[in-house]
Amino acid sequence: MDLKHNLPIKVISIIVLFFFCWSFGGIFDVVAFAATDSKQTGKSSQQSASSDQQSSASADQPMAGKPEEKFQKTLEDIEQILIDTSTDTDTKKNKLKTKKSEIESLDVEIKKQFADTEKKLKDEGLPNEILERHYNFVKKYEDNLNELKNNLDTIDKAKDKKETDDAIEKTKQFLEKAKPPKKHVPLDPNKLPHRTAEPVWIEPRTSPEEFQKDSSQYTVASSQGKTNKQKQILVASNGSLKGLISNQPSAVSYEQPTDSPMLLAAADPPTDTDLAETIEVQFTPAIQAKAQELGNNPVKIYNWVRNNIEFVPTYGSIQGADYCLQTKQCNSFDTASLLIALLRSSGIHSRYVYGTIELPIEKVKNWVGGFTDTNSAMTLIASGGIPVKGLTSGGKIEMVRMEHAWVEAYVSYGPYSGRPSKLDAPKTWIPLEPSFKQYTYTEGIDLQAAVPFDAQSFIDQIKSTATINEAEGYVTSADSNYIQTTLTNYQAQLQEYINQNIPNATAGDILGKKEIIKQELGILPATLPYKKIATGAIYSAIPDNLRHKVTFTITDPYLFETSLSYTASIPELAGKRITLSYTPASSTDQQTIDSYGGIYNVPAYLVNMKPQIKVEGVVKATGSNITLGNQQTFNMTFSGPNINTDVVSNNITAGAYYGIGLNPNKILKELIEQRKTKLEGAKDNICSINIDADECTGELLYITAMVYFFELEAFEEVYAQSLKVADIKHISETLVTREVKVTYFLGIPTKINSSGLIIDVDRYIHSPISKVGDKTVPPQFMLISGQISSGMEHGIFEQLYNIDSISAVKAIKIANAQGIPIYTINQDNLSQILSKLTVSNEVKTDIINAVNAGKAVSIPQRNIQLNNWSGIGYIVLNPDTGAAAYMISGGLSGGGTVEDVSIDMGNISHMLDVIGWLLVLTVTVPYLIIELVGLIPFIYASAIALLGIVAGAIIAVTITYLLYLLLTSLLASFENRRRWYVSEKELLWKT
Repeated sequence: MDLKHNLPIKVISIIVLFFFCWSFGGIFDVVAFAATDSKQTGKSSQQSASSDQQSSASADQPMAGKPEEKFQKTLEDIEQILIDTSTDTDTKKNKLKTKKSEIESLDVEIKKQFADTEKKLKDEGLPNEILERHYNFVKKYEDNLNELKNNLDTIDKAKDKKETDDAIEKTKQFLEKAKPPKKHVPLDPNKLPHRTAEPVWIEPRTSPEEFQKDSSQYTVASSQGKTNKQKQILVASNGSLKGLISNQPSAVSYEQPTDSPMLLAAADPPTDTDLAETIEVQFTPAIQAKAQELGNNPVKIYNWVRNNIEFVPTYGSIQGADYCLQTKQCNSFDTASLLIALLRSSGIHSRYVYGTIELPIEKVKNWVGGFTDTNSAMTLIASGGIPVKGLTSGGKIEMVRMEHAWVEAYVSYGPYSGRPSKLDAPKTWIPLEPSFKQYTYTEGIDLQAAVPFDAQSFIDQIKSTATINEAEGYVTSADSNYIQTTLTNYQAQLQEYINQNIPNATAGDILGKKEIIKQELGILPATLPYKKIATGAIYSAIPDNLRHKVTFTITDPYLFETSLSYTASIPELAGKRITLSYTPASSTDQQTIDSYGGIYNVPAYLVNMKPQIKVEGVVKATGSNITLGNQQTFNMTFSGPNINTDVVSNNITAGAYYGIGLNPNKILKELIEQRKTKLEGAKDNICSINIDADECTGELLYITAMVYFFELEAFEEVYAQSLKVADIKHISETLVTREVKVTYFLGIPTKINSSGLIIDVDRYIHSPISKVGDKTVPPQFMLISGQISSGMEHGIFEQLYNIDSISAVKAIKIANAQGIPIYTINQDNLSQILSKLTVSNEVKTDIINAVNAGKAVSIPQRNIQLNNWSGIGYIVLNPDTGAAAYMISGGLSGGGTVEDVSIDMGNISHMLDVIGWLLVLTVTVPYLIIELVGLIPFIYASAIALLGIVAGAIIAVTITYLLYLLLTSLLASFENRRRWYVSEKELLWKT
């Protein structure tokens, strides 16, 4: 259904959005409830932020107090006088005279501060370098002050309108130059943060000659990713080798004397590189333990990988062996890496093979997700970047060709062939296919038929409870209680049905399940389980240009000079803590900070810092000097085989702390447990000494990002199963920041203060494809995922830090409760509505650009207030795909705390408690979800038919509130048991 030009549908969609926002607004304090006896009205027990402070989630605004802050406020007042078109010239001049007098009075106080600073620097015996920085700052101040006073004098003395206008314009230019830098990052409406990946249709190569055209792709890589010239590579073929010999030196060698497999093996013996570690193949404790568990036996190793790793149709090296072992959901490259790591760890030579294979379409449909629709299965493969082509017969696709990676192991095949007569056979290369397999799919229960839902009455009632103005395109004041009551009652009916009819059902029984058809082979397979069309290359390490990578770059936004650059492959970073922080540039800078008692006390202009990228606490790159409090541009450039390069850009502040959360494919419970263990290990030693250590603050920020992905994926898996969607998750990223609040003086940072926490989800990419070919389903899935992700962007802080927070959906919820009109803007009503919005010019520019690009924007008419935060939340939606940006003030695609947060030992203890409860709940959550999940598909169907895709998706997301009501009850039960246990233990001890 076309939503772009349908006003009634658009209006109703917003109504339901209110309901979702209301429902989602308070659900994320549930786990925190289990970790603490009570929540103190959203305030951290460690915080006592004053009401005039502003959260990091909103734009920095100076507070009138200190002389420099009053000075900055006076500059803003002068600017307002200058741009006021309703005031006559004489009145303006009089007002400007008053402001000039205020500045001159403040100048006396400011110069006294300068003198006090100079005295302190001398008394502390700080180096002349620091005194020079102070003198330079004072000089800049005096020059700027004189320029401002001269400009104001020129305005006052102007004799006619032209002179006055010229003087005013010159003064406005000066004030613009003296403004603090803006943090707002403009939104690219053609690259929404929460988006889908388009399929990439690439023809698979079918001959060695085609692969050889791009022979650089198959250069053998060493463990450092550099060319390994010690070994030539053998190309095998399923046919004759005649004509394959090349006289040109290449990473691909075609020089074979015969087609005999045994002679080929003799001509191509293994080398040390076939036993070596590489970027992907690391002999981690987990890899070694698994190899030993399997007896270092190649048959058992092969069987385990083949029978336990689900295939993900993506392309290139993404996870590496260790992370693949954790997720157990891997593409052919990563599955090959895992098998090779286990074999090499067991002392067995092994290597990668890459080529083109051919399979029947029915097997492919089963392999990639249990599709019934052929074109959808092909689209999913292409969306993952795999070169693929369907071969038709009789007008329909019968076979599929695709490029693929598998493994060869160098073993004495006799002992593993099941033929006793071959026990003394010499070693040879045996092909092993660990990725390809078939699955058994079990359908879930159709609860729609069992427990009908009157969607029409439900929607009619919603329409009757809100204030709707279809002419102006807004709605507000919807009755939030009705939807909660209705869905709660329906949930009770569902629960009763399940309890009475299928009381012992598992999550898989309700939702449906997917299970690998296992093959417990007693021998190694002698052949591949499909037709091999061509072998393109064989290598000991994956070539560097088949790896997905990210490049971190920091630049000066004014000089465009690169301060720092660091590139790493995603397999190197998967599952590892990545941080960006700032360290004093020299011992002199550290001495200056120490003399003032810390970074939040020192005058910012006195100190230089250096940015550092760290991976698990190890410095990987250090940038050039920058003054404390100044801004830089931080770019993350994602690249890889068969994908477009994608640049994510953020403004960062010297003195803030950033946790970079990379999600290669999936975040598992095991990773959260590992990070929790690391934080527990650091808590009582490292953190008690230095809370800013990477193992403490860095770990907190990184865990926040990982838990965000972990919880979001738990919801998405349920919805994907319910909607019969196969969903590829591409490499995603979020930035979690301990922000600083910067005080500026004539555009120069003078002080930083600890501020709040923010999460900015810049890149979250899916490929959701309907298994049955229903093209209306993927946009529904994207809307569910997007709405939940926005709720998580405030909920994650309320869970893990026990402090009120804001997100786009929560801001809209508050606007609805306050009766603020909420508009949906498209190309038909842009000019009509834009003038009614009292929001920043930056937000208006985002709206204009988005609507002109064919998107729809949902936004309250004005800013809302939540504790210390004042700002706006808005949603930019692609009505065709469900892709969206869930934005708050400052250009953030995310959320943040609405009060200042000082990370301390209390934060660490609280987070550890909450994560402990989350890990317990992962066992229970699937059984709670099944009581609700049956509601989603047919409420969707009804809502789509009546209201459109947007409304249907948002109604369904409201159901998550009911899930959390169940979780609350469960957690309360757990907490009561814990209290009982503690009291009984104390009583026993006293006895």
